[in-house]
Amino acid sequence: MTEFRARTAEPVLPVSRVEAVTEDAFRKSFGEPLLDAINLKTWHAGVDLVREYARIEREVAEAVEFEGVQEARVREYVFPRVGFAPGAPLEAGLYDKLTIEDIAEVHRGLLFNGGVTACDGTTQLHDTLALAVHQIGVCLVSYTGNLGSWSTRLFRRDLREDKGDPTQVLNDWLESRGKRAGLNQPDRRDGLSELAQRAVMSWGEAVALLDHCDSVWRMGHGSPAPYQLLAGAGNPDLAIESIKVLRRLIDGHRKFVYVSSESGDRDYLTFGQALRPLEYLILGTLNERIEDFVKGLEFSGKISVDTRWDESSKPSRPEEWVRRFRDEVASQVLVGVYRASALAAPQVFYAHRDHFEVAAAIAIADSILLPDRGFPMLIDLADRACKSVYGGGSLNDMIDAAYARHGAGFRSTSERTHRPS
Repeated sequence: MTEFRARTAEPVLPVSRVEAVTEDAFRKSFGEPLLDAINLKTWHAGVDLVREYARIEREVAEAVEFEGVQEARVREYVFPRVGFAPGAPLEAGLYDKLTIEDIAEVHRGLLFNGGVTACDGTTQLHDTLALAVHQIGVCLVSYTGNLGSWSTRLFRRDLREDKGDPTQVLNDWLESRGKRAGLNQPDRRDGLSELAQRAVMSWGEAVALLDHCDSVWRMGHGSPAPYQLLAGAGNPDLAIESIKVLRRLIDGHRKFVYVSSESGDRDYLTFGQALRPLEYLILGTLNERIEDFVKGLEFSGKISVDTRWDESSKPSRPEEWVRRFRDEVASQVLVGVYRASALAAPQVFYAHRDHFEVAAAIAIADSILLPDRGFPMLIDLADRACKSVYGGGSLNDMIDAAYARHGAGFRSTSERTHRPS
C-alpha cells in the first residue's frame, strides 16, 4: 500500500502584529486593573438592570460632556491651522458657506433629475467544506430609477483536476484544504477569498459607474481607490487592469464623490464631530493615505496584460504602476469630512480637487435626506436594491436544496449556518 506524505505545518506570519497590552494601558483606558477585569469574582451575577442603567447613564453623560469640551477646542485651535499643517493641500481648511438654498438647488439641479448616479455592491458567501460559492452583485441607482444590476458567481473547490495518481490527488487536496481559513471565517491570508469577496466586487462597481451610466456625477461607497484593487489581491494582472479603470474615473471623468461608512479614520471623524450642519473640512489627499500601503507592495507571478502606462512609455512592473498611480492620480483626490445633520455622525468623503466644492454639496444634500444617519440616500438605495436582488437567503436555499437532492444534507456546512436566530 502506498504511504501518504504527512503535511508539514508551515509557520504562518500574522496579518498584523498585535500591540502588547500593558497593565498601565489597560488601567488608563478602562479605569480598572486588568487582573480585576478577568477575575469572575468581581463580575455581577445575573443582570441588575437598575445598577446597569445607572452606570451606563453616568458613563454616557461623562463621555458626552468631555467630547463637547474637546470639540469646542478643535473648532477654536485646530480648524484655523488645518491649512498650515505640513503637507496639507492648498484646498485644506473649513468650508462653512453652504446654505439651505444651495442644498435645495443641488436637489433640483442634480440629484432629483438624475444628474447623479450611485453604485454599490454586495457579496454573499455560501461556504461548505466541499464547495464555496461567492455571489457578487452591483447595482446602479439614480432618483429617476434603477439603471441596472450585474452579478457573477464564483465556485471554489480545493482541487479542480485529477492527475491520475490517486495518492498525489489526495495529498494535494489535503494540503490545499489545510491552508484555508475555517468555515465562514474570513482570513486575509487567503488571497483567493479576498479576491473573490472584495476585489471583484470593487472592480464591478468601478466599471459600472464608468461605462454603464450617463449621469454627469458618479457617487460611490468607500474609497475611489480601494486597497483590494491596487493590490489586486496579489495578482499583477488585476492590479494593472484596476489602475487603468481607476485612472479613467479619477483622472478622466473627475466628477465623482465617494463617501465612506464606518470609516477607520478616527482622527478625521473627531474633527468632523466639531463641525456644524452643512459644514465640511478638507484635510488631506488620497496619495498620503495610501503611502505606507504602496511602500510595502510587491507582486509575483506571470503578467499577461499590457503593462505600458501609455502608448509612448515602455512596459513597467506592476509596482511601478501603483507608485505612478499614487503620485500622478491619487494626488488629485482630496479627502475631507462633512456633517449633514445635527442628529447624525460626520462622514468621510473623497472628491477630485477640480470639483470638490460641488462634490461636497452633493454629498451633504443627499445625506440631509437621511437626517438620523447623515449618509447619502442614493448609496443607501443602491445597497438596498443590490441586497434585494443578490442578498437574502436565496443563494443558501438553492445550494442547500442541491445538496439535499444529492443526499448530502447539511454534512459539509457549518452548524452556525442553520442555528436558530
